[in-house]
Amino acid sequence: MKDNIKKFDPESYKGTYEYYVKHRPGIPEEVINVIVKHFDIKPSDRVLDIGCGTGQVALAMEGKCGGMVCLDPDPEMLKWARKATKGSKIKLTWLNYGAEDLGKTKGRLGTFKVATISRAFHRMNQGQALKDLEDLIEKDGGVAIFSDRVLWGGQEEWQQSVKMVIQKYLGEKRPAGPDELWENILARSIFRFIKTHDVPIVRSWGVESIIGYVFSTAFAAPRLFGDQLDKFKEEIKNTLLSINLEGVFQDNAVWSIVLGSKESRE
Repeated sequence: MKDNIKKFDPESYKGTYEYYVKHRPGIPEEVINVIVKHFDIKPSDRVLDIGCGTGQVALAMEGKCGGMVCLDPDPEMLKWARKATKGSKIKLTWLNYGAEDLGKTKGRLGTFKVATISRAFHRMNQGQALKDLEDLIEKDGGVAIFSDRVLWGGQEEWQQSVKMVIQKYLGEKRPAGPDELWENILARSIFRFIKTHDVPIVRSWGVESIIGYVFSTAFAAPRLFGDQLDKFKEEIKNTLLSINLEGVFQDNAVWSIVLGSKESRE
């Protein structure tokens, strides 16, 4: 399958940042530990995080590596990331680059043990990004691509109901998702030694956190609702409370992790 050419829209997350920081679920330690163990990441190693958002990978990597270079094409995301990671013991460098700018880092920032891409690979020209990473990743290193699906992949009654309300206001279009299995894309690259892991987790949500999560997404950013924003919030709230009057909900989620190495790690 030919890689789709994707270009980041700088307006995508406009108005979502505070919701993103407060309501996006963090990356569980079990997920980071899978990556650290597989690549034998040491406190002296460096990690490249592509599509870093508000710094969730950097927060999760605390104490696991010595330095990180974190890229995001949205300067506002980087501003919030700096705030969120203030006090980190990792040496952090933030660059206003997208995946398409990876070539600019060659020869300037050195090499890395691992490149991490969390909740962002579907927004990239994947084949080109992996090609550009060839010279940036050390011989015994690789790429970690991982994500969870909080809403659109969920089968709980509350998740299905929230999706229906969103579609009522914004139409049937689904948010961007993977075009092809990540492992198939990696198999065509230098990172062809592949391992996959699924990490199941259980999360609890309240009405406010569910609405906040919805507003943290590009496909349901608050600005998209126009003058119907308050009406939408009220309908979501009433819909959720009709399912559970106490306003407490469970999310049985799975973090999917695909690890691609330059060399076999058997």
